[in-house]
Amino acid sequence: MSNVYFIFAQIFGGIATLILCLSYVVKSKKGFLLLGIFGDIAYGMSFLFVGSWSAGVIALLSCLQFFFVYFFEKKNKTMPKIIAFLFIVIFIGVGSLTWNSAWDIIPLASYIWYTLTLYIKDVKSIRLMYILPNILLVVYDIMVMAYASAFEDGIEALFLGIMIILDFIKVTLSKRKVIANLKAQIVNKSKGTIFCSLQSAYSQLRKVNNYYMSKIAKNQWNTFSIPSFCKFSKVSFY
Repeated sequence: MSNVYFIFAQIFGGIATLILCLSYVVKSKKGFLLLGIFGDIAYGMSFLFVGSWSAGVIALLSCLQFFFVYFFEKKNKTMPKIIAFLFIVIFIGVGSLTWNSAWDIIPLASYIWYTLTLYIKDVKSIRLMYILPNILLVVYDIMVMAYASAFEDGIEALFLGIMIILDFIKVTLSKRKVIANLKAQIVNKSKGTIFCSLQSAYSQLRKVNNYYMSKIAKNQWNTFSIPSFCKFSKVSFY
C-alpha cells in the first residue's frame, strides 16, 4: 500500500508542477491567485501521500489563504492584515501539532513568508520573493521523498533565477546599444554635426533610463515592497 501512496504522491506533485508552471505566464494577480489555489491543493496532497503531514496540511490551508486574497482582489481591496495574522497563527499551530522532524521548519517558515508576499501587488515581484523558499523546499522535498514536488520547486526556482538574469541582460544590452550608436555617430559625422548627435544620443539614453526607472518606481521591474507591517524597506534587484 505504501507503494501506491508513493505513486499518488508523485502524480499530485506532477499536477502541481503543471499548474504552477501555467501560473508563470499569467500576468494578472487574480489569475496567479486562482491557479495558486489549485496548485496548493495538488501540492498539499503530494505531501500527505508520503506521510509529511505538517507540509501537507499547511499547503492545503494555504489554499484558503489564496482564496481570501483572491476574494478581496476581485473587489479591488487588500485582505485585512488580521486575516493574514490568523493564518500565520494557524500555520504555527498546525506545524506544532504535526511536527515530525526538524525539517518541518522549512515548509512552516516558507508558508509564513508566502503569506507576507501576497500583499505585494506586482506578480513578478511575488515570484521573485518565492526564490529562496523554493530552494529550501527542494531540500525538504528530497528529505521526505516527495521527488515530484522537489522537481516542481526546482523548476520554479530555476525559472525565477533565469528571469532575473534575462532582465539584467535586457537592461544592459539596451544601454550598450545606445552607447554604440553614440560612438558610431561621433566617428562618422563631421565636427559640425557632433553636437546634434550628442544631444540625440543623450536623449535616447535618458529615455532608456527613465523607462526602467519608472518600472522600478511602479514595482513593475524586479522591484518589490514587503508589506509595511514587516518594517522592511524597498528592495531592488536592478
